[in-house]
Amino acid sequence: MILSVSRRTDIPNYYSDWFFNRIEKGYLYVRNPMNLKQVSKISLSPDKISCIVFLE
Repeated sequence: MILSVSRRTDIPNYYSDWFFNRIEKGYLYVRNPMNLKQVSKISLSPDKISCIVFLE
């Protein structure tokens, strides 16, 4: 899976500590912006993530 980072916020600039903490923990939660009650747990383990893309 390709993890596309920074589509909603500037993670490298403002949230890098949070992002590296999530990499260490191995997962993160993502809220669906169209359905705020829907939250997904995303695994960040190396066997699941092929590439991390930072967009400008």
